[in-house]
Amino acid sequence: MVKILSIFLATLAAFSPVAQAGDCTPGVSYCGSTLQRYGFPGAGKLNPDDLYNCVSPKKVRRMWTCKIGCADRGVGEWDNCRQP
Repeated sequence: MVKILSIFLATLAAFSPVAQAGDCTPGVSYCGSTLQRYGFPGAGKLNPDDLYNCVSPKKVRRMWTCKIGCADRGVGEWDNCRQP
């Protein structure tokens, strides 16, 4: 039973947009608003409509500003800019 729980928790963490409060998953794209909602360090300074790439669990790099807003695609999905 303990082994099954461990596997479940590891899988859940892998698909969570923010594995721990304030952390991001390297290589994944996030809206500034998503990072703010999950308590990412320094998120208050991020533009909610900018799209950011997670460089390390505590560091993001701005990729671009979304002209008509950023779309949070949900758990396990990469955020992206809204399309006209």
